[in-house]
Amino acid sequence: MTLHRAFWRILCAGMALRIIWAGLVPVQPMSDSWAYHQFARNLVDHGIYGWTATEPTAYWAVGTSAAIAFTYLFTDGFWGVVLLNLVAGLLSIILTYHLATRYFGAAVGIVAMAIVAFWPNLIVFTTILSSELFFIALMLAGLYFWQRPAGNAMANLLLAGVIWGIAGYVRPVILLVPVALALVDLAHGPRRLVTTALEAAIAILLISLVALPWTMRNDRVLGAPVMVSTNFGPNLWMGNNPDSHGGYMPLPAEVASMSEIERAEYLKDKAKQFMAEQPLAALKLMAVKLVKLNNRETIGVVWNGDALEPRIGKTGMTLLKLIATGYWYLVFLGGFAGIAVLVARGGWITALFTPPVALWGYFTSLHAVVVAEDRYHMPSSAFIAMLAAVALVALADWRSGRETNLQAGRAS
Repeated sequence: MTLHRAFWRILCAGMALRIIWAGLVPVQPMSDSWAYHQFARNLVDHGIYGWTATEPTAYWAVGTSAAIAFTYLFTDGFWGVVLLNLVAGLLSIILTYHLATRYFGAAVGIVAMAIVAFWPNLIVFTTILSSELFFIALMLAGLYFWQRPAGNAMANLLLAGVIWGIAGYVRPVILLVPVALALVDLAHGPRRLVTTALEAAIAILLISLVALPWTMRNDRVLGAPVMVSTNFGPNLWMGNNPDSHGGYMPLPAEVASMSEIERAEYLKDKAKQFMAEQPLAALKLMAVKLVKLNNRETIGVVWNGDALEPRIGKTGMTLLKLIATGYWYLVFLGGFAGIAVLVARGGWITALFTPPVALWGYFTSLHAVVVAEDRYHMPSSAFIAMLAAVALVALADWRSGRETNLQAGRAS
């Protein structure tokens, strides 16, 4: 089968699975999905981004709710959200292929796109109101233009920065992605590093400029020029306090009477104080968060639970969770195997200073410091898939070479 034919077959199969899932499983928002729905309805019905029509907020980034609200202009149902999720899935599959091909060759690109196309968790998120699929697609789209070999270099950089700026409305963690990518060029010498650092600075400036209207809104509504969201302090506290278990937890009672800005600053200071005064406990929590970040992949099944469980029962839910987590374990271990292949081929420096490894490391480090849940590893999905594909292609090449050698031995 030619690579061209394989590309289209994998793409069609991956999208068919998502469309079939969307046809079989109705959208029934719960947990974070219900919050996004409420935010979106308040935007449409009252023109207010807030918990209610009288409580404007910037606690969560506005991008996901704004995208959902856009679909509510055309329908009271959820088909518009599903359509956006399908577009995000389509882009993620295609962009994974192009980026993996750029970094590691066409064979790896095909395998990487297949891993993403058939990834259970990415499929079941088609019927969930969430930020994950939007952020993955936007992040990869910006990365496609970052240091793109073809086209005008400045135009590509501007496109990368603007697209990442839009991604910042979905998840502000995009802000330091250019820094992580600039560090990749440490392996290419100081001259290249200086050039990439300048490109990263321009990208960060563009991200900030794209966010500026919302920053000004926050200054007007909340009294401080918060770039996108106010939840960094609370999230940092959740992952760094004496009672933390590394994941989401309710905020302490003493912040109930504080404003959103005051609460964010207070909790950030409390977290920093904990880390400074109890560094060993903070390091132990980092280890806990690393485990929590990667120990399962069940959130897609759980957030579809209200629609799924009446149809498949608890046994079916458990089976789906096992399938999703089993796939995750295989790809996760495959990612490390891919790094090992890169180390064997070019050494540690070459292996670690590649964009997929650097970005997987960035998102992992971020949540090891702040707070962790299993869905927070999802932005790394495409990068882990690329590295797992490196391992699978290397294994196929080794087996092919071994068979060739055996045949040559028999012939002689």
